[in-house]
Order: sequence, then C-alpha cells, then structure tokens
Amino acid sequence: MSVKPAASATDIRLDHRRIPGRANVPGPSQQMVARATRAAAAQTDKPNRAVHEPPFGFRQSGTTDPEAGVRVSTARASGTLRIPPIRGRADELKVIGALITAVAQGRGGVLVIEGPPGIGKSRLLTEVLALADKAGVRALFGEAFEYQQTVPFFPLFMATLRADPPVGDAEALRRLGTSADVRYWVVRDLQAAIHAAASRIPLAILLEDIHWADHATLLALRSLAATRPDAPVLWVLTARTGAGGPAVRETLTALEREDARFLRLTAMTPSAVADVVQDAVRANADASLLSLADKAHGNPFLLTELVRGLDEEGRLDVSGGRAVATGDTLPRRLSDTMQQRLDQLSNAASQVVQVAAVLPDQFSARLLAAMLERRPAALVSAVEEAVRADLLIEDGDQLRFRHDLLREATRQSLPQSLRRAMERQSANIMLDMGAAPEEVATELARSAEVGDQAAIAALREAAQSVANSDPSAASDLSKRALELQPRQDPGRGPLVTETIVLLNRAARYEEAQRLASTTLSAALTPEEEAEIRLRLPTVTTDTTTRHIEENRRALQLPHLSDVTQARHQAWLAYNLAMDGQHGQDSAAANEAAAAAASTGDLESSILSGIALACLDCANGYAGRALHRVEELQALIPAGDMTAHHLAAIHLANLLAVVGRVEDAAALVAGRTEKSQKERDGMALHIWGLTAGVVHLAAGRLSAARAALEWLPTPDRTGSTFVDARRMVILAEVAARTDDRTLFLDTVTEARDAYSNGSPPVRRGVAGVLGLAAWQRDDVHEAVRWLGGDISLLVTPLVPTVLDQLTLTARVASAAGDAGLRARLLDTVNVLERERPGVRLFSTVAQHTRGILERDADALAAVGSALHSSSRPLLYASAAEDAGRELGRAQRTAEALDQLNAAFDTYIECEAIADARRVGRTLRRLGVERRIVTHPRAKTGWDSLTDSELTVVNLIAQGATNRDVATQLHLSPHTVKNHVHNAFAKLGINSRAQLPQLIRGCD
Repeated sequence: MSVKPAASATDIRLDHRRIPGRANVPGPSQQMVARATRAAAAQTDKPNRAVHEPPFGFRQSGTTDPEAGVRVSTARASGTLRIPPIRGRADELKVIGALITAVAQGRGGVLVIEGPPGIGKSRLLTEVLALADKAGVRALFGEAFEYQQTVPFFPLFMATLRADPPVGDAEALRRLGTSADVRYWVVRDLQAAIHAAASRIPLAILLEDIHWADHATLLALRSLAATRPDAPVLWVLTARTGAGGPAVRETLTALEREDARFLRLTAMTPSAVADVVQDAVRANADASLLSLADKAHGNPFLLTELVRGLDEEGRLDVSGGRAVATGDTLPRRLSDTMQQRLDQLSNAASQVVQVAAVLPDQFSARLLAAMLERRPAALVSAVEEAVRADLLIEDGDQLRFRHDLLREATRQSLPQSLRRAMERQSANIMLDMGAAPEEVATELARSAEVGDQAAIAALREAAQSVANSDPSAASDLSKRALELQPRQDPGRGPLVTETIVLLNRAARYEEAQRLASTTLSAALTPEEEAEIRLRLPTVTTDTTTRHIEENRRALQLPHLSDVTQARHQAWLAYNLAMDGQHGQDSAAANEAAAAAASTGDLESSILSGIALACLDCANGYAGRALHRVEELQALIPAGDMTAHHLAAIHLANLLAVVGRVEDAAALVAGRTEKSQKERDGMALHIWGLTAGVVHLAAGRLSAARAALEWLPTPDRTGSTFVDARRMVILAEVAARTDDRTLFLDTVTEARDAYSNGSPPVRRGVAGVLGLAAWQRDDVHEAVRWLGGDISLLVTPLVPTVLDQLTLTARVASAAGDAGLRARLLDTVNVLERERPGVRLFSTVAQHTRGILERDADALAAVGSALHSSSRPLLYASAAEDAGRELGRAQRTAEALDQLNAAFDTYIECEAIADARRVGRTLRRLGVERRIVTHPRAKTGWDSLTDSELTVVNLIAQGATNRDVATQLHLSPHTVKNHVHNAFAKLGINSRAQLPQLIRGCD
C-alpha cells in the first residue's frame, strides 16, 4: 500500500513552553493526547507480546482515536503529535476559533459539545487544544467516568489539581472536596484559583463526558462556568446526547440560559465521509469503498471501524493513488454482532471480555480474576488476546474497553437476567475486597430488581454512607431504592421521607418537591403524610408561612402518633415565633411544650423550648431565655438533627443579643467546624448567616459581608426568613460603609420585603431604610420607616434591635414625635423588666432615655459603660449622642472628646457613612477630621496587614491553620507565617490569649 502524507494535519506539542514575559507554563494538557495513544503504548511496551498491527501503513507508529475516527501518529522526535485534519466540521471549527480568539483577548465563555457516541466530540476537543496552543491559551483537561460519580468534583479536580503546575491548593481543595455540603466554599476557592491563574495566562478548561459527572461537579459548573464573562476562562464541555440524569439536564439548561454556546453534532455529510476515508487510506477512494463507507451512517467511529475491518480482511487495494474495496459486504469487524465477535475469540478471552463488561468502566486485574474465580496470572494470555482484538486497552494500572460503544454492546449481548446476576456478584466481590458501599452502589442499583429487599436495604445503607460526602449521590441511591420498593410496601413512606431529606441537603429542592407531591397525591396513611409534611419544607428554602401551613394541615389529619403530633405542634410553635405572630405564638408554644413533655420526644422539646425562649426575650426576660436555650442545645435527638442545630444557632444569637459577642463568635466557629465534619450543608448555610449576624454586632462590617456573600443567592430573594435576614444585614453594611452599589442592589429587595414580609422581616427592613434616611439627614423619611405600626420588639430578637432603638430615639427626638417617644419609653421599660436584668439592656434603656431627654451627662455615662463592651457601634453611637448634647450645652471640649472617640470607632469598624456624619458635626465645632489611611503602626492591632488580620480573626473564631488555609486559598506554610508575624506584633504567644485581646481591639 502506498502512503501519501496527510495535508493540513494538526500538531500538538507535548513539551512545556515559555511565554515571553510570563512564568513558565505547560502546554495543552496531555491527558487528551494520552487517551488517544493508550492503545499504541500498550502494544509497544511489552516486547514478548504478539502485536496486532494497525492498518493503512501506520503499523509501527499509530493508533485510532476511538471517538474521532482519525489516525493519531505517536510522538515524533520533536515531541509533537501529528493528527490528520478534521473533516466536515467547518462551522463548528469557526465557533471554536472565535471562542479561542475571544479568551485570548480576555473574554471568557462556555462551549458545550453534544452528540451521540462516536460522533467526534473528542476530536473537536483535540482541535480546541491545538488552537489554544497556537493562541497562547493554557489548556486544562478533565474527564468524568461513570463509576467516579460518587467522588465529588472528580473531573474538576482532575483538570485543575492535576495540572502542571496545579491550579489551586491541591491538599486544601481535596480535603474540602470530600465534603459535598461545603461545596460553596470549594467552588469559591476553586473559582478564585482559576481566576488567579487566568490573570496570568488565559485558560481553556476542557471537561469530557460530563454526563458521567458527579453532582457536586454539575452544581459547581452552574456557578463556575456562568460567572465573570470578563475573566479570560473558556469552559469547553462534552456530553452524550440524552445521557445522564436530571442533574445533567438541569446543568446544561442552566448554562444555556446563561448564553453558553452549544454545538450539537450530527452525522457527517457524504463529502466529509469521503474526505475521512481518503485521509485514512492516503489515497482517493473509489465508488466501491465509498459505497461501503455510507453504511457507517456518517458516524466517525463506525467509519473508522469499517475501514480498519476492510484492511484486516485484506479487502483494500491501494495502487496508483486509488483505493478500491473488494466485495460489497460489511467487514466482520462492523457487521458482526458483539456475540459473533466474541465467538472469534478463544473461550477464555471471550469470557474475560464478557465479565469485564459488567465491571466498573476502569477495573483491576485482581477484580477481574476474582469474578472469574481464577488467579491473576492465569488471565495473562486471555487479557492479551482481548487487547490484541482491540476490545480492551490498558489505562495505567487498570483495564478498560477501548470505547464505550464496545462495552455497552458487550453488556447488551448478555441475557438480562445473567447480566444482573453478574453485576450483583461483582458488587459483592468488591465489598468483600474492602470497597466502600458507595463504590459498589452503581453496580448494585443496576443489578437489583423490584422487590429485592436486600438490595433496597443495601442501597439505603449506601445512601446514608455517601450522604456524608455527597448528598446528591446519596439522593440518587435513595431514589433507586425507592424505585425498587413495591408501591404497597409498608416501608415506602419512611423511605420517601429519607429521600426528601437527602434531596434537600443536596439542594435538589425541586426534585424533593416533585417527589413529595407525587407521593402525597397517592394513598398514604395519615402518619406517612404527616411525616412527609414535617420534613419537606426547609428553613433555607421555604417561607415561614409555608411551614405554618404544612404544620396546620398535618395536625388536622386523624390518628397521628403522639410523637408525630407533638413534633408538628413544636414546629408550629417555632414557626409562629419566627413569624412574629404575637397572640398565637404564646399559646402554641405552651401547648407544644406540654405535648413534648408528655411524649418525652427530644425534637419536640427543643423546638417548643426555642419558641418559649424567643417569647421570653421579646418580653424582656433575655436572661431566662438564654438559660433555657443553653439547656436545650445540650440535647441531641435521634434522626433529623435540624432542631439540634437550631438550638445552637439561637444560643449564638442570644449571646450576641445580651452582649456576649466573643462567646457567640466562639460558638459559631465551633459549630461551623462541627457541621463541616458532619457535612451538613443546610446547617452550614444557617451558620453562615449567624456568622454575619455576630460580625455585624461586633462591628466587623467587612467580615459580616464576607460571611454572607458566599451563601447561595436565592431565586426569590427575601422570600424566606433566612434570605430576608441576609438581605437586611447586607443592606445595613452597605448603608454604614457607604457602599452605594451594594445598597442599591439590596434596597429594592428591602422595600419588597417590607411590603410582603413577616413582622420580624419588616422590622429589620424598617431599621435599615430608617438608618439610610438618617444618614442623609432626612428626618421625615426616617420617621416614616421607624415610626410604623410594627412592634419595636418582635420575635426573634436580633442583636441589631438595640441599635434600632437608639436610632429610633434620635429620629423621634429630632422630629418631635410624641407618639413614637411614648412607644420607645414603653419598649425600654420592657428591656428592664427582668431582675436581675441584662446589663446591656439596662445601658441601652438609659441611652434611649438620655436621647429623648437630651441628657448630656446620662449619655456620657452610657458611653463610658459601653466603651469596654463588645458592641463598638453601640458605643460609637452613644459617644456621638453625648457629643451632640455636650456641644449644645456649650461644653465644647467634652463634646470634642466624645465626637472624636465616636469618629475613630466608626473608622475602625469601617462605618464610613457614620464617620462622615460625625465629621460634619465636628466641622460645625471647628474641627476638621478626614477619613484617611493612617501609617501602619509597628505593634498592636493597627500594625497587622489585611491578610494577617483576616487570619487572626479566623483563628480567634476557632479555626485551625489548615482550616484558614482552605478557606482563604493559602498554603498552610503561608498561614503559619501570618500567625507567627501577627502574634509577634500583638505581643502574644498562644491562641488562648486572642479572645482577651478582641474586646480591646483598637
């Protein structure tokens, strides 16, 4: 056979390259290239093996890219792979070229390549690599595998952490990656690492076969690939048409909504088929060859199989630059069924291939031997025969089929009952070999039949095991167990409830809702229906009103067990307290507490106790409320831990309310770490919100914003209590820091929430909008917001209510509003109702009266009392108020002392708008204060760099060095240096000394 050189071939360099003026970076990822050359490598690295030579004159130097159907020559001395030109994809190549050009110029994008198996998706990725290399774009490659679906972030980490050099802190991200419930942090850190790398050189991130991707990766892609179009990052994803579960389709739909570009590959045209054939045989194909080629139906993989088969059978005659095919039948390689192809092998090799088809897509020789009940050494000749037959290839220390089509065809050639039995056998063997339940879950799910109680039990066990690392994969296992369970099985209701809980933890809320709706529409016992209604709503996704409706509907059902009824009563009492419904919540809480006591149910006791504590606090008995919740958070119920987390969260809130901010911060840090270890995503979401609450109370405005901004943005902002609180805190941070962009982003949502929200939400919004009006010296507008008909003390009480009371007092005094003044005095009387009372409450009551009575000395005393507290913004406001009254009394020197102290404290808290307001007052007294950056001190808090201060704050909250490294995307060594330098500047030598310094931070 004569050989002509291929024209317009693509070269992919395998060496590293140096970009002028940039750090040394590697060329395009070699994983794609390695995938294309595995078969050739496997055939040449064992000299004693009889080698089946490839056709078309490439017998010593090449193999076939299984999906693209093109010849790939092995690396030449220059270190370059030579790949024949791609055919029939001119339009697709234009799209790819434009996207590569755009990313090279700093504009990112997303490209999704979809198509059936063998249609050429991998070949187009090869073109992406080549074009990226020419454009100076760094390419990263990752690949998803069917049996890696329980490994969170597998293809993402393959692309980033296995790159050379890695993109991201491998150790930190892998540790976080095993906890799918903290994927918000993983995605945030990975996104930061990707953008940091892209700031040095544009990136193209290629992820192949995302229809096999784990749920953590699919969810991450919705954020990673749909943000920052200005960042020079091009995401290129391939997916098999129609493959994958709902999460795959939801991800692709979400990307398409975000203007991702889709290339949906179809069969090649006849002219493209002719070009591919001519490239392969290095000659012009005559009608006989093209007629046979048409039978591949434009599929590149099948086309390549056809031409290889013709060559194997000696049916290609190439002479004079013309290739002729003899015979008009398809070659056996293509026309044979898989069973016929297996029949051409020895019995031993055929058995090896058939058994391999029911194993994971990558499998060890040890597992294969165990399935065949033989020693690995006894399989050598059979495995080599399967490799020579181009059915299996070596993939590192594992084996796999050369193409998914071959594996699937082999599986389908087996009788279904036999296939399922073999898959069950492989699952059992893998478990006996020490595999974790989640590693065999796919095999088990595939092999089980409806009514198989052993499989259902095993899948439920696997789901619970996987739930601590990937709740989405656990959801799939639980759903599969549900599919296997007969409709009338008495255990179906509890399994539905388990599945709903897992789906909610995986943030697959719509699926949870659909499952619940479908189940609730069927015939259920009242007990089963009540259990589903108990677990379906979540505190992060559903409005309090929805919770209340579900509780009341369930309580109307007949014949409920005492425990289920008590739990619904307790949740109803809790939800009414969260909704601020005075007049209903007290009676409901007392009734729920009685039911909890009679049943002894811990979940009911915790929730009814929290409701009573909320009422106590709003009625002025904060000390009693705090004691009650401290006892509750020590209780640990069996099963659902939501109530246990809520008790700790309310304890942290109450600690901040009564002024024990350091204790609250320590509790937040400890419980956040505990939730990370337990991998409870819902708890982490609420703890993130609580961290923002505590930071705001402590005057750490930037930290409050940072704690909240990583939380997922809801589809309907402000629709739930959690989302509304997040919005209110961010709005207050914006108002105080004079961040107009952030304030404009939140003010519209705030106004909507005020119109439609519950009393506590409306009270929070009124405080923020009243503060913004006060900052503008718009007293009339401030009165409109702060003087509404909402109670000044609503459940649940939050730390900022004390700031709002003093602000409302200023507004009432400035406006001369007697009605608002009377309401304030009644409210502060409530604060002082308890004996002995909370010192901070008494101080705020004194502060409020001092404002209303314009008592300069009383306000100065309040400032002195608050100076050593952990509420710097309260102290600054007291000093500001004292300074104003002292100025009116012509006690200028004293006024300046107070106002300067207020100004300095506001600056330390980054409350720029408040500092400007004080600055205007100082200016009227003849003193000019500017908001400037002061030279950094050499010792003390002012000497710390921003990075050191950030690290110290996290350490003070209980984080370890490794936790800080993970959260801030730093190496542990860098964190250690920051801690060492910061401690030296602060004059301390241990973490235990930090809390003592926090209060005096100045």
